[in-house]
Amino acid sequence: MFIKSIRFKITFLYMVILAITLAFFSAVVYKYMSYNLYESIDKLLLSKAEGIEKAIDTYWEAERLNVVGDAVDEKALSKRRNINFSKIAQRWVEQESTDPRLLDIIVRIFNTDGLTIASSKAVPLEVRFVSKRDFLSVLQGRERFDTINAEMAPAKMTGLRVFSTPVIENDKVAYIVQVASPLSTIETALANLRMTLAVVSPLAVLATGIVGYLLGLVALHPVGSMIRTIRQITAANLKLKIAIPDTNDEIQHLAETFDDMLGRLEHAFTSQRQFTEDLSHELRTPLTVMKGEFEVMLKKRRTPEEYESVLRSSLEEIDAITGLVDNLLMLARLDSKEIKPEMKPVRLTSLLSSIIDDLKPLSEQKKIALVFSAEGRIELRADEPEIKRLFVNLVDNAIKYTPPGGKVTVEAREKDGLAKVTVADTGVGVAEKELPHIFDRFYRLDKSRASIGFGLGLSIAKSIAEMHRGTIAVESRLGAGTKFIVTLPVKC
Repeated sequence: MFIKSIRFKITFLYMVILAITLAFFSAVVYKYMSYNLYESIDKLLLSKAEGIEKAIDTYWEAERLNVVGDAVDEKALSKRRNINFSKIAQRWVEQESTDPRLLDIIVRIFNTDGLTIASSKAVPLEVRFVSKRDFLSVLQGRERFDTINAEMAPAKMTGLRVFSTPVIENDKVAYIVQVASPLSTIETALANLRMTLAVVSPLAVLATGIVGYLLGLVALHPVGSMIRTIRQITAANLKLKIAIPDTNDEIQHLAETFDDMLGRLEHAFTSQRQFTEDLSHELRTPLTVMKGEFEVMLKKRRTPEEYESVLRSSLEEIDAITGLVDNLLMLARLDSKEIKPEMKPVRLTSLLSSIIDDLKPLSEQKKIALVFSAEGRIELRADEPEIKRLFVNLVDNAIKYTPPGGKVTVEAREKDGLAKVTVADTGVGVAEKELPHIFDRFYRLDKSRASIGFGLGLSIAKSIAEMHRGTIAVESRLGAGTKFIVTLPVKC
Protein backbone atom coordinates (compact mmCIF):
# COMPACT_ATOMS: atom_id res chain seq x y z
CA MET A 1 0.00 0.00 0.00
CA PHE A 2 2.86 2.37 0.79
CA ILE A 3 4.46 1.83 -2.63
CA LYS A 4 1.09 2.34 -4.34
CA SER A 5 0.29 5.52 -2.40
CA ILE A 6 0.21 8.88 -4.15
CA ARG A 7 2.75 10.26 -1.67
CA PHE A 8 5.29 7.59 -2.59
CA LYS A 9 4.65 7.92 -6.34
CA ILE A 10 4.98 11.70 -6.29
CA THR A 11 8.10 11.57 -4.09
CA PHE A 12 9.71 8.83 -6.17
CA LEU A 13 8.93 10.60 -9.45
CA TYR A 14 10.30 13.86 -8.06
CA MET A 15 13.48 12.10 -6.89
CA VAL A 16 13.96 10.53 -10.33
CA ILE A 17 13.49 13.88 -12.06
CA LEU A 18 15.84 15.57 -9.58
CA ALA A 19 18.44 12.80 -10.04
CA ILE A 20 18.33 13.20 -13.82
CA THR A 21 18.53 16.98 -13.47
CA LEU A 22 21.47 16.79 -11.07
CA ALA A 23 23.23 14.25 -13.29
CA PHE A 24 22.85 16.56 -16.27
CA PHE A 25 23.92 19.55 -14.19
CA SER A 26 26.93 17.65 -12.81
CA ALA A 27 27.97 16.61 -16.31
CA VAL A 28 27.73 20.20 -17.52
CA VAL A 29 29.66 21.52 -14.52
CA TYR A 30 32.34 18.85 -14.88
CA LYS A 31 32.67 19.48 -18.62
CA TYR A 32 32.81 23.23 -18.10
CA MET A 33 35.40 22.94 -15.32
CA SER A 34 37.51 20.50 -17.33
CA TYR A 35 37.38 22.77 -20.36
CA ASN A 36 38.37 25.83 -18.32
CA LEU A 37 41.25 24.02 -16.58
CA TYR A 38 42.66 22.71 -19.84
CA GLU A 39 42.08 26.07 -21.45
CA SER A 40 44.02 27.79 -18.67
CA ILE A 41 46.97 25.40 -18.90
CA ASP A 42 47.00 25.74 -22.70
CA LYS A 43 47.17 29.51 -22.35
CA LEU A 44 49.95 29.14 -19.79
CA LEU A 45 51.99 26.85 -22.06
CA LEU A 46 51.43 29.17 -25.02
CA SER A 47 52.57 32.16 -22.98
CA LYS A 48 55.65 30.30 -21.67
CA ALA A 49 56.59 29.12 -25.15
CA GLU A 50 56.44 32.69 -26.49
CA GLY A 51 58.48 33.95 -23.53
CA ILE A 52 61.09 31.23 -24.01
CA GLU A 53 61.37 32.01 -27.69
CA LYS A 54 61.95 35.72 -27.04
CA ALA A 55 64.38 35.03 -24.17
CA ILE A 56 66.46 32.61 -26.22
CA ASP A 57 66.55 35.03 -29.15
CA THR A 58 67.71 37.83 -26.84
CA TYR A 59 70.29 35.56 -25.21
CA TRP A 60 71.48 34.47 -28.64
CA GLU A 61 71.91 38.05 -29.81
CA ALA A 62 73.93 38.84 -26.70
CA GLU A 63 76.14 35.74 -26.86
CA ARG A 64 76.62 35.09 -30.53
CA LEU A 65 79.44 37.68 -30.92
CA ASN A 66 81.41 35.95 -28.18
CA VAL A 67 80.86 32.67 -29.98
CA VAL A 68 81.57 33.75 -33.58
CA GLY A 69 83.75 36.81 -32.95
CA ASP A 70 83.58 39.49 -35.61
CA ALA A 71 82.53 37.04 -38.30
CA VAL A 72 79.52 38.06 -40.27
CA ASP A 73 79.06 34.83 -42.17
CA GLU A 74 75.33 34.36 -42.72
CA LYS A 75 75.58 30.70 -41.78
CA ALA A 76 77.21 31.59 -38.49
CA LEU A 77 74.37 34.03 -37.66
CA SER A 78 71.60 31.51 -38.46
CA LYS A 79 70.01 29.47 -35.74
CA ARG A 80 69.08 26.67 -38.14
CA ARG A 81 71.33 23.61 -37.50
CA ASN A 82 73.91 25.84 -35.82
CA ILE A 83 76.12 24.18 -33.18
CA ASN A 84 76.77 27.51 -31.53
CA PHE A 85 73.06 28.20 -31.21
CA SER A 86 72.57 24.74 -29.73
CA LYS A 87 75.19 25.44 -27.06
CA ILE A 88 73.72 28.86 -26.27
CA ALA A 89 70.17 27.45 -26.12
CA GLN A 90 71.30 24.66 -23.76
CA ARG A 91 73.15 27.17 -21.59
CA TRP A 92 70.05 29.37 -21.37
CA VAL A 93 67.85 26.43 -20.50
CA GLU A 94 70.23 25.30 -17.75
CA GLN A 95 70.38 28.81 -16.30
CA GLU A 96 66.65 29.45 -16.42
CA SER A 97 65.48 26.00 -15.32
CA THR A 98 65.76 27.12 -11.69
CA ASP A 99 63.36 30.02 -12.32
CA PRO A 100 60.33 29.53 -10.00
CA ARG A 101 58.04 30.34 -12.90
CA LEU A 102 59.39 27.32 -14.80
CA LEU A 103 59.60 24.80 -11.95
CA ASP A 104 56.54 22.88 -13.18
CA ILE A 105 57.31 23.47 -16.85
CA ILE A 106 59.39 21.05 -18.90
CA VAL A 107 61.28 22.89 -21.66
CA ARG A 108 62.78 21.19 -24.70
CA ILE A 109 64.37 22.66 -27.81
CA PHE A 110 64.48 20.59 -31.00
CA ASN A 111 66.31 21.21 -34.24
CA THR A 112 64.71 20.62 -37.57
CA ASP A 113 65.99 17.02 -37.61
CA GLY A 114 63.98 16.24 -34.50
CA LEU A 115 67.04 16.01 -32.22
CA THR A 116 67.01 17.54 -28.75
CA ILE A 117 69.46 20.47 -28.52
CA ALA A 118 68.36 21.64 -25.06
CA SER A 119 66.29 20.21 -22.23
CA SER A 120 65.40 21.51 -18.79
CA LYS A 121 65.43 18.06 -17.16
CA ALA A 122 65.52 14.41 -17.98
CA VAL A 123 62.41 13.70 -20.00
CA PRO A 124 61.25 10.35 -21.40
CA LEU A 125 61.43 9.97 -25.13
CA GLU A 126 57.65 9.74 -25.49
CA VAL A 127 57.38 13.40 -24.49
CA ARG A 128 58.80 14.45 -27.84
CA PHE A 129 56.17 13.78 -30.40
CA VAL A 130 53.46 11.20 -30.57
CA SER A 131 54.39 10.28 -34.12
CA LYS A 132 56.57 11.31 -37.01
CA ARG A 133 53.49 12.79 -38.68
CA ASP A 134 52.99 15.10 -35.68
CA PHE A 135 56.61 16.25 -35.94
CA LEU A 136 56.21 16.93 -39.63
CA SER A 137 53.09 19.01 -39.00
CA VAL A 138 55.08 21.23 -36.61
CA LEU A 139 58.00 21.36 -39.02
CA GLN A 140 55.55 22.72 -41.60
CA GLY A 141 54.87 25.70 -39.32
CA ARG A 142 51.83 24.47 -37.33
CA GLU A 143 51.50 24.73 -33.56
CA ARG A 144 49.95 21.78 -31.73
CA PHE A 145 48.77 20.66 -28.31
CA ASP A 146 48.99 17.02 -27.19
CA THR A 147 48.08 15.11 -24.06
CA ILE A 148 50.27 12.10 -23.29
CA ASN A 149 51.12 9.76 -20.44
CA ALA A 150 54.79 9.50 -19.56
CA GLU A 151 56.70 7.55 -16.93
CA MET A 152 58.29 10.50 -15.17
CA ALA A 153 59.19 8.31 -12.18
CA PRO A 154 59.73 4.55 -11.98
CA ALA A 155 56.39 2.72 -12.35
CA LYS A 156 54.49 6.00 -12.12
CA MET A 157 52.67 7.31 -15.15
CA THR A 158 52.08 11.05 -15.29
CA GLY A 159 49.74 12.90 -17.61
CA LEU A 160 51.39 15.75 -19.48
CA ARG A 161 49.99 18.56 -21.56
CA VAL A 162 52.49 19.29 -24.32
CA PHE A 163 52.70 22.37 -26.58
CA SER A 164 54.99 22.41 -29.60
CA THR A 165 55.60 25.54 -31.67
CA PRO A 166 58.01 26.22 -34.53
CA VAL A 167 60.31 29.27 -34.52
CA ILE A 168 60.48 30.82 -37.98
CA GLU A 169 63.62 32.46 -39.37
CA ASN A 170 63.74 33.77 -42.92
CA ASP A 171 60.49 31.96 -43.72
CA LYS A 172 61.93 28.65 -42.53
CA VAL A 173 61.67 26.74 -39.29
CA ALA A 174 64.90 27.40 -37.36
CA TYR A 175 64.08 25.29 -34.30
CA ILE A 176 61.14 24.00 -32.30
CA VAL A 177 60.21 24.97 -28.75
CA GLN A 178 58.31 22.35 -26.76
CA VAL A 179 56.91 23.03 -23.31
CA ALA A 180 55.02 20.56 -21.15
CA SER A 181 53.27 20.72 -17.80
CA PRO A 182 52.05 17.86 -15.59
CA LEU A 183 48.29 17.45 -15.43
CA SER A 184 48.34 16.18 -11.87
CA THR A 185 46.87 19.40 -10.49
CA ILE A 186 44.06 19.39 -13.02
CA GLU A 187 43.44 15.66 -12.56
CA THR A 188 43.34 16.10 -8.79
CA ALA A 189 40.91 19.01 -9.07
CA LEU A 190 38.69 17.07 -11.47
CA ALA A 191 38.85 13.96 -9.28
CA ASN A 192 37.82 16.01 -6.25
CA LEU A 193 35.01 17.53 -8.28
CA ARG A 194 33.84 14.08 -9.38
CA MET A 195 33.94 12.84 -5.80
CA THR A 196 32.03 15.87 -4.57
CA LEU A 197 29.36 15.55 -7.22
CA ALA A 198 29.13 11.78 -6.71
CA VAL A 199 28.56 12.24 -2.97
CA VAL A 200 26.54 15.46 -2.87
CA SER A 201 24.11 14.61 -5.67
CA PRO A 202 22.75 11.35 -4.16
CA LEU A 203 22.61 12.97 -0.72
CA ALA A 204 20.71 15.91 -2.20
CA VAL A 205 18.27 13.53 -3.94
CA LEU A 206 17.79 11.51 -0.74
CA ALA A 207 17.33 14.60 1.44
CA THR A 208 14.93 16.12 -1.06
CA GLY A 209 12.98 12.86 -1.18
CA ILE A 210 12.63 12.78 2.61
CA VAL A 211 11.58 16.42 2.75
CA GLY A 212 9.21 15.90 -0.20
CA TYR A 213 7.60 12.91 1.49
CA LEU A 214 7.09 14.89 4.70
CA LEU A 215 5.62 17.77 2.73
CA GLY A 216 3.38 15.27 0.96
CA LEU A 217 2.13 14.06 4.33
CA VAL A 218 1.26 17.62 5.28
CA ALA A 219 -0.25 18.51 1.89
CA LEU A 220 -2.32 15.31 1.62
CA HIS A 221 -3.41 15.22 5.26
CA PRO A 222 -6.88 16.60 4.31
CA VAL A 223 -7.25 13.67 1.88
CA GLY A 224 -6.92 11.21 4.77
CA SER A 225 -9.64 13.05 6.64
CA MET A 226 -11.80 13.00 3.52
CA ILE A 227 -11.30 9.23 3.12
CA ARG A 228 -12.37 8.58 6.71
CA THR A 229 -15.50 10.66 6.21
CA ILE A 230 -16.32 9.06 2.84
CA ARG A 231 -16.15 5.59 4.40
CA GLN A 232 -18.95 6.61 6.75
CA ILE A 233 -21.25 7.74 3.94
CA THR A 234 -23.98 5.31 2.91
CA ALA A 235 -27.17 5.53 0.91
CA ALA A 236 -29.01 6.19 4.17
CA ASN A 237 -26.47 8.74 5.38
CA LEU A 238 -25.97 11.07 2.42
CA LYS A 239 -26.39 14.20 4.53
CA LEU A 240 -22.91 13.66 5.99
CA LYS A 241 -20.48 16.15 4.43
CA ILE A 242 -16.70 16.08 4.29
CA ALA A 243 -14.65 18.86 5.86
CA ILE A 244 -13.52 21.32 3.19
CA PRO A 245 -9.94 22.57 3.84
CA ASP A 246 -9.36 26.29 3.40
CA THR A 247 -6.38 25.81 1.09
CA ASN A 248 -7.75 27.12 -2.22
CA ASP A 249 -6.04 24.29 -4.09
CA GLU A 250 -6.98 21.13 -5.96
CA ILE A 251 -7.78 19.30 -2.70
CA GLN A 252 -10.28 21.99 -1.69
CA HIS A 253 -11.81 21.86 -5.16
CA LEU A 254 -12.01 18.05 -4.90
CA ALA A 255 -13.75 18.29 -1.53
CA GLU A 256 -16.20 20.89 -2.84
CA THR A 257 -16.90 18.79 -5.94
CA PHE A 258 -17.46 15.69 -3.81
CA ASP A 259 -19.84 17.57 -1.51
CA ASP A 260 -21.72 18.82 -4.57
CA MET A 261 -21.91 15.25 -5.87
CA LEU A 262 -23.27 14.09 -2.50
CA GLY A 263 -25.89 16.81 -2.71
CA ARG A 264 -26.92 15.65 -6.17
CA LEU A 265 -26.99 12.02 -5.06
CA GLU A 266 -29.08 12.93 -2.02
CA HIS A 267 -31.48 14.81 -4.26
CA ALA A 268 -31.57 11.86 -6.68
CA PHE A 269 -32.25 9.33 -3.91
CA THR A 270 -34.86 11.60 -2.36
CA SER A 271 -36.51 12.10 -5.74
CA GLN A 272 -36.41 8.36 -6.35
CA ARG A 273 -38.05 7.61 -3.00
CA GLN A 274 -40.60 10.34 -3.59
CA PHE A 275 -41.19 9.05 -7.09
CA THR A 276 -41.80 5.52 -5.79
CA GLU A 277 -44.11 6.75 -3.05
CA ASP A 278 -46.06 9.00 -5.42
CA LEU A 279 -46.33 6.29 -8.04
CA SER A 280 -47.58 3.83 -5.44
CA HIS A 281 -50.11 6.39 -4.27
CA GLU A 282 -51.28 7.21 -7.78
CA LEU A 283 -51.69 3.56 -8.69
CA ARG A 284 -53.35 2.63 -5.40
CA THR A 285 -56.37 4.90 -5.96
CA PRO A 286 -57.57 3.51 -9.33
CA LEU A 287 -56.72 -0.04 -8.33
CA THR A 288 -58.61 0.33 -5.07
CA VAL A 289 -61.61 1.72 -6.93
CA MET A 290 -61.56 -1.14 -9.39
CA LYS A 291 -61.14 -3.73 -6.64
CA GLY A 292 -64.05 -2.25 -4.63
CA GLU A 293 -66.34 -2.23 -7.65
CA PHE A 294 -65.46 -5.82 -8.51
CA GLU A 295 -66.06 -6.97 -4.92
CA VAL A 296 -69.44 -5.26 -4.82
CA MET A 297 -70.44 -6.80 -8.15
CA LEU A 298 -69.44 -10.28 -7.00
CA LYS A 299 -71.56 -10.25 -3.85
CA LYS A 300 -74.69 -11.04 -5.86
CA ARG A 301 -75.93 -11.30 -9.36
CA ARG A 302 -76.29 -8.03 -11.22
CA THR A 303 -78.14 -6.89 -14.27
CA PRO A 304 -76.22 -6.59 -17.56
CA GLU A 305 -76.50 -2.81 -17.29
CA GLU A 306 -74.77 -2.87 -13.89
CA TYR A 307 -71.97 -5.10 -15.20
CA GLU A 308 -71.56 -2.78 -18.17
CA SER A 309 -71.36 0.25 -15.87
CA VAL A 310 -68.62 -1.35 -13.77
CA LEU A 311 -66.68 -2.38 -16.84
CA ARG A 312 -66.89 1.12 -18.27
CA SER A 313 -65.71 2.58 -14.96
CA SER A 314 -62.86 0.09 -14.81
CA LEU A 315 -61.92 0.92 -18.40
CA GLU A 316 -61.67 4.58 -17.48
CA GLU A 317 -59.35 3.73 -14.58
CA ILE A 318 -57.26 1.53 -16.86
CA ASP A 319 -57.02 4.38 -19.40
CA ALA A 320 -55.84 6.64 -16.59
CA ILE A 321 -53.19 4.10 -15.52
CA THR A 322 -52.14 3.66 -19.14
CA GLY A 323 -51.75 7.43 -19.50
CA LEU A 324 -49.67 7.49 -16.32
CA VAL A 325 -47.39 4.70 -17.58
CA ASP A 326 -47.03 6.41 -20.96
CA ASN A 327 -46.05 9.68 -19.29
CA LEU A 328 -43.56 7.93 -17.01
CA LEU A 329 -42.05 6.14 -20.00
CA MET A 330 -41.77 9.47 -21.80
CA LEU A 331 -40.01 11.09 -18.82
CA ALA A 332 -37.61 8.14 -18.48
CA ARG A 333 -36.70 8.37 -22.17
CA LEU A 334 -36.21 12.13 -21.92
CA ASP A 335 -34.01 11.77 -18.82
CA SER A 336 -31.85 9.09 -20.41
CA LYS A 337 -31.47 11.13 -23.63
CA GLU A 338 -32.93 8.15 -25.44
CA ILE A 339 -35.17 10.39 -27.50
CA LYS A 340 -33.22 11.96 -30.34
CA PRO A 341 -35.20 14.97 -31.56
CA GLU A 342 -35.71 15.12 -35.30
CA MET A 343 -35.02 18.77 -35.97
CA LYS A 344 -37.05 20.08 -38.86
CA PRO A 345 -38.43 23.50 -39.82
CA VAL A 346 -41.61 24.12 -37.82
CA ARG A 347 -44.06 26.98 -38.26
CA LEU A 348 -44.64 27.80 -34.63
CA THR A 349 -47.53 30.19 -35.21
CA SER A 350 -49.41 27.60 -37.29
CA LEU A 351 -48.69 24.89 -34.72
CA LEU A 352 -50.00 27.03 -31.84
CA SER A 353 -53.06 28.00 -33.86
CA SER A 354 -53.95 24.35 -34.49
CA ILE A 355 -53.48 23.55 -30.79
CA ILE A 356 -55.87 26.37 -29.87
CA ASP A 357 -58.42 25.06 -32.36
CA ASP A 358 -58.15 21.54 -30.92
CA LEU A 359 -58.57 22.68 -27.30
CA LYS A 360 -61.21 25.33 -27.91
CA PRO A 361 -64.11 22.86 -27.42
CA LEU A 362 -62.73 22.01 -23.98
CA SER A 363 -62.47 25.69 -23.02
CA GLU A 364 -65.92 26.44 -24.35
CA GLN A 365 -67.32 23.57 -22.34
CA LYS A 366 -65.94 25.27 -19.19
CA LYS A 367 -66.98 28.71 -20.50
CA ILE A 368 -63.35 29.87 -20.61
CA ALA A 369 -62.18 32.34 -23.23
CA LEU A 370 -59.17 30.97 -25.16
CA VAL A 371 -57.29 33.75 -26.99
CA PHE A 372 -54.26 33.43 -29.26
CA SER A 373 -52.08 36.21 -30.70
CA ALA A 374 -48.77 36.19 -32.54
CA GLU A 375 -46.37 38.87 -33.79
CA GLY A 376 -45.50 37.96 -37.34
CA ARG A 377 -44.67 34.55 -38.68
CA ILE A 378 -42.36 32.56 -36.40
CA GLU A 379 -40.42 29.56 -37.68
CA LEU A 380 -37.90 27.43 -35.83
CA ARG A 381 -36.10 24.11 -36.08
CA ALA A 382 -37.60 21.60 -33.68
CA ASP A 383 -39.14 18.18 -33.23
CA GLU A 384 -42.74 19.05 -34.10
CA PRO A 385 -44.51 16.23 -32.15
CA GLU A 386 -42.55 17.00 -28.99
CA ILE A 387 -43.03 20.77 -29.25
CA LYS A 388 -46.74 20.18 -29.78
CA ARG A 389 -46.84 17.98 -26.66
CA LEU A 390 -45.15 20.77 -24.67
CA PHE A 391 -47.71 23.45 -25.56
CA VAL A 392 -50.70 21.09 -25.37
CA ASN A 393 -49.68 20.28 -21.78
CA LEU A 394 -49.36 23.96 -20.88
CA VAL A 395 -52.63 25.08 -22.49
CA ASP A 396 -54.54 22.05 -21.19
CA ASN A 397 -53.11 22.67 -17.72
CA ALA A 398 -54.22 26.33 -17.88
CA ILE A 399 -57.77 25.34 -18.89
CA LYS A 400 -58.00 22.76 -16.12
CA TYR A 401 -56.97 25.18 -13.37
CA THR A 402 -59.00 28.17 -14.58
CA PRO A 403 -62.50 28.51 -13.13
CA PRO A 404 -65.52 29.01 -15.44
CA GLY A 405 -65.74 32.49 -16.85
CA GLY A 406 -61.98 32.90 -16.83
CA LYS A 407 -59.57 33.51 -19.65
CA VAL A 408 -56.50 31.74 -21.09
CA THR A 409 -54.19 33.79 -23.31
CA VAL A 410 -51.47 32.40 -25.59
CA GLU A 411 -49.00 34.89 -27.08
CA ALA A 412 -46.03 34.25 -29.37
CA ARG A 413 -43.30 36.58 -30.54
CA GLU A 414 -39.71 36.47 -31.77
CA LYS A 415 -36.80 38.62 -30.56
CA ASP A 416 -33.01 38.34 -30.86
CA GLY A 417 -33.16 34.85 -32.38
CA LEU A 418 -35.45 33.50 -29.66
CA ALA A 419 -39.07 32.44 -29.89
CA LYS A 420 -40.99 33.39 -26.74
CA VAL A 421 -44.38 31.84 -26.04
CA THR A 422 -46.46 32.92 -23.05
CA VAL A 423 -49.39 30.88 -21.69
CA ALA A 424 -51.32 32.88 -19.07
CA ASP A 425 -54.53 32.11 -17.20
CA THR A 426 -56.78 33.91 -14.73
CA GLY A 427 -56.94 31.04 -12.27
CA VAL A 428 -56.40 31.10 -8.54
CA GLY A 429 -52.62 31.24 -8.94
CA VAL A 430 -49.84 29.47 -7.03
CA ALA A 431 -48.35 30.32 -3.66
CA GLU A 432 -44.78 31.61 -3.80
CA LYS A 433 -43.46 28.79 -1.62
CA GLU A 434 -44.84 26.22 -4.09
CA LEU A 435 -43.33 27.73 -7.25
CA PRO A 436 -39.90 25.99 -6.90
CA HIS A 437 -41.67 22.59 -6.89
CA ILE A 438 -44.17 23.17 -9.65
CA PHE A 439 -42.14 21.23 -12.22
CA ASP A 440 -41.50 18.28 -9.89
CA ARG A 441 -43.04 14.97 -10.84
CA PHE A 442 -46.35 14.06 -9.17
CA TYR A 443 -46.40 17.48 -7.56
CA ARG A 444 -49.92 18.90 -7.16
CA LEU A 445 -50.73 22.13 -5.44
CA ASP A 446 -53.37 20.91 -3.03
CA LYS A 447 -55.74 18.08 -2.29
CA SER A 448 -58.59 19.85 -4.02
CA ARG A 449 -56.77 19.27 -7.35
CA ALA A 450 -55.95 15.63 -6.67
CA SER A 451 -58.46 14.43 -9.18
CA ILE A 452 -56.95 16.42 -12.04
CA GLY A 453 -54.19 14.36 -13.67
CA PHE A 454 -51.10 12.88 -12.09
CA GLY A 455 -48.86 15.98 -11.92
CA LEU A 456 -46.55 14.93 -14.78
CA GLY A 457 -47.53 17.39 -17.52
CA LEU A 458 -45.26 20.22 -16.37
CA SER A 459 -42.33 17.84 -15.81
CA ILE A 460 -42.70 16.60 -19.37
CA ALA A 461 -42.98 20.17 -20.68
CA LYS A 462 -39.77 21.19 -18.91
CA SER A 463 -37.87 18.14 -20.23
CA ILE A 464 -39.00 18.84 -23.80
CA ALA A 465 -37.98 22.51 -23.54
CA GLU A 466 -34.52 21.55 -22.25
CA MET A 467 -34.19 18.92 -25.00
CA HIS A 468 -34.53 21.81 -27.47
CA ARG A 469 -31.99 23.91 -25.52
CA GLY A 470 -34.80 26.13 -24.33
CA THR A 471 -36.17 27.19 -20.95
CA ILE A 472 -39.51 27.30 -19.22
CA ALA A 473 -40.31 29.66 -16.37
CA VAL A 474 -43.37 30.38 -14.26
CA GLU A 475 -44.77 33.54 -12.70
CA SER A 476 -47.74 33.42 -10.36
CA ARG A 477 -49.49 35.00 -7.39
CA LEU A 478 -52.41 33.73 -5.38
CA GLY A 479 -55.60 35.13 -6.83
CA ALA A 480 -53.82 36.72 -9.81
CA GLY A 481 -53.44 33.76 -12.17
CA THR A 482 -50.36 31.94 -13.51
CA LYS A 483 -48.11 32.65 -16.48
CA PHE A 484 -45.72 30.17 -18.14
CA ILE A 485 -42.97 31.57 -20.37
CA VAL A 486 -41.30 29.21 -22.85
CA THR A 487 -38.18 30.43 -24.66
CA LEU A 488 -36.79 28.43 -27.58
CA PRO A 489 -33.89 29.19 -29.92
CA VAL A 490 -35.08 29.75 -33.47
CA LYS A 491 -32.06 27.82 -34.80
CA CYS A 492 -31.67 24.81 -32.51
